[in-house]
This record gives sequence, C-alpha cells and structure tokens, in this order.
Amino acid sequence: MAKLKSIPQRLGYILGAQWTRDVSWTIFTILLARYSQDILGQIMLALSYGYLVRTAADVGLNDFLLSSFARRETPPRLLLSKVTWLKCFLLCIALLVTWSITLWQDYTPELQYTVLLIALGLGLDGVTDSFFALCQARGRQDVEMRIRVPATIIGIGTGIILVLCQASPLYIALYKPIESLICLILAQRALGQNPFSAFCLAHLVDLARQMKSGLIFTCMAACAMVYNKLNVFFLKKYGGDAAVGAYSVAWETIEGLSVLVSSALLGKVIFPLLTQYWRDNKDAFRTLAGQTARSLWAASLPLIFLVCVESDRFLPFIYGNNFTNAVIVQQLLTPCLATAFLHNLAAYAMIGMCRQRLLLIFYLSGLLLNVTLCFWLIPLYPLEGAALALTLTKVWVAILTVSFFQITVRPMSLIQWILMLLASACAVLLWYGASSYVPRELAEALGLIPLLLLFWKWRPASVFEKS
Repeated sequence: MAKLKSIPQRLGYILGAQWTRDVSWTIFTILLARYSQDILGQIMLALSYGYLVRTAADVGLNDFLLSSFARRETPPRLLLSKVTWLKCFLLCIALLVTWSITLWQDYTPELQYTVLLIALGLGLDGVTDSFFALCQARGRQDVEMRIRVPATIIGIGTGIILVLCQASPLYIALYKPIESLICLILAQRALGQNPFSAFCLAHLVDLARQMKSGLIFTCMAACAMVYNKLNVFFLKKYGGDAAVGAYSVAWETIEGLSVLVSSALLGKVIFPLLTQYWRDNKDAFRTLAGQTARSLWAASLPLIFLVCVESDRFLPFIYGNNFTNAVIVQQLLTPCLATAFLHNLAAYAMIGMCRQRLLLIFYLSGLLLNVTLCFWLIPLYPLEGAALALTLTKVWVAILTVSFFQITVRPMSLIQWILMLLASACAVLLWYGASSYVPRELAEALGLIPLLLLFWKWRPASVFEKS
C-alpha cells in the first residue's frame, strides 16, 4: 500500500494542469456569456459535436490503453503508433459525418464552420490522449502537466482575446484547434519519436486483434458521450441558441466539479492503481476502493447542498441577469455531482475487475432511457426537460454501477451508509427548519454543519496518510 502515499503528489500534477484549464475556461465562458447569450449557445453546441467527434476518434481506447500500459503487455511506443494511425483515420471519418449532419440540420454557413473547427480541435485531443495514458500508467503525471499548461494558456488565452475584441463565433472557435495543435506537438517532442514512423500492414492486423477486447470500451464511451450530449441537440431544435446558452452556464459548474474528480483523481490516479491491485493484491484493492468511496461521498454532499441553495445568487452574479432562467436548470442538475463521483469510481473498479461487458449493458440501458426522455420531456419543457433527461439518466446508471460495486466489493459498511444518510437528513432539516426564523446565510451555515463534520471524519488527507 506504499503507493497510496504517492497519490497526493500525482494528483497535484494533474490538478495543476486541470486548474489552469478550469480557471482559463471559466474566464472565457463568463466573458462569452456577458458578450452574447446566442454566441455562447453556438459555441456550446459546437463543443457538443466536438465531444462526439473526440469519442469517435479515440474509439474508447484510453481505458484499454491505461490497462495495457499498466500491465506492460505490449511495447508502449509500438502500441502508440498503432493507435495513432487508427485514431487519425477515424477522426477524418467523424469530421465528414459531422459536416454532413450540419448540412442536414440546415445550420448557417458560419455555424457549420464553427462546429467543424471545434470538432477538429477536440478530435486532435483524442489523438493526443494516447500519449497521456502512457504518462498516467507510468506515474509521470508531471510530463502531462508540462504539456497541458502552456497549450491551455495559449489556446484559451487566444479565445479570451477574441471575445474581448467582440469577434464572430467563427474566429472565437479558433481557440480550440490552436490549443490542440500545441498539445499534439509538445506531446510528440516529449515522446521523442514520430508516432507515425513505426507502422505497417502487419501492425494493422495485430491492432484489429487487440481491438476485439477494446470494442467494449468503444461502445461504452460512445453510449456515455451520446447520452451526455444528446439533450443539447434537442434543446437547440426546440429552444434555440439562447436556451443552449442558459443550459450551458448551468452545466458548467456541475461539469467542472465532476471532471475535476472523475478525470483528475479517478481516471488518472486511482484507476491505474485499482487495475494493478486487482491483479496483485485484492485486500489493497478493497481498501483503496473503500477509502475513495467514503471520501467522494463526503466531498460531494456539501457541494450539492451549496449549489442547490446558492444557485439563484451566483449564476446571475457571475453570468449576468440574462441567465436567471438557468437557476432551476442547475438545481435539477445537482444530483449529477454525486453520480459522477460514485458512478465513475464504480465503473473504473468494474473495468479493473474485467467486468466491462456488464458495465456496457448498464450504459446501453442508460442510453435507451435518455433517448426516451429527450423525445418526451424536451419538446414540452425545453430547459427543464434537458436537465431532467440528463439527471435521470445519470442517476439510473449510477444506481446500477454503485449497487454492483457495493454488493461485490463492499467498499462501505452498513453503518457508514446509515451515517451518511443521517448527516444528509440532518442537513436538510436544519436548513429547512431554520430558514423561517433566521437570516438565509445562517440557515445555510447550519445545514452545512453535519455535512462538514462528515467530510472531516472521512477527509481525503486521513486516507492518503495511512499505509
């Protein structure tokens, strides 16, 4: 369990890059929202297409690559070469499909090119992620940070300057391919080898054989990305660009907090350890899973409480009074915080346990539910329906994965579950009971007390300091 002591150091490298991007992106989003709600909606719509292109380009292989690199099954540079060729080929196909869809949806020419530019940038990110998977598997998160930070500053910094210059969406969209190209060039230099050099037809055949197991990861990534972004396309049709902008500012807070944990801590630090421990030390696997689950629950509950009770203040304050309609949307999306934390932990644990086929079934059920909810809710209530469609889908998938995780691994005891539920109930009762008699701020502070006490008891520092 000595590797537990290196988790804060590894996480620090990831958070350095993540926070740089989060701060830059937050400034960019705020300025864009105050500049034009419609342009914000167009950029966010283009990002939704871009995330789907990225999913198609990386074909869900990042988790597969992390597992392969951690187990040292294939020479890493050879595997990187194979995957890079495949991703570039799929990226070209995905961009052609995206362009065809924008023509079919009868978007304006400016919006079509905006979508294509951002989709290209995110697709290139999918190509570069293969190298970062190698960094994470080898514990070299510092290399990833030194690449991501300058690329983020230059790319998003360019976007901020263009927004301040009140440029059109087409020019603002240039920030993403600039950021992605810088990231790709720096990654290639750090690798010290041209990833396109070591490839031949025999490698393609070998990769096809390896892709039989990776196909499951591809399907899972596709399902997750589609049910995360499908509601935005429906919202564009039934609510317009302004509604997409309002939904996006509400989702920004939720997504930012979710990605911080699910991507930085779970995906890049905890998951490689879980994969190794499941193979080498089942007791260490169970201990790490339990420590992480308790800490994530304790961290998510105060965040959910604060977002729910303070949305009506900080959303209009940050983004402007035009976004008051986003308050209810953000409140409806708050359960996604807990589901993102716990579902991702359970999903990574299932992958480490080689139960990805069952996980794919869970994802397919979530996709089916999401499509049904989008067709049913969004035409009736565009903004609220878009939020509910995503929240109900994520809650459903989380119930399936966390239940399996709890039954098989038992990361948390019954007493711990009861303690968590009691803390949540006390928080709601204190806040609701005091809100009629004391100032709002004091009622919210009283509601936070039991949640903060639980967080102190299950705080991450106490987990990582113990061996």
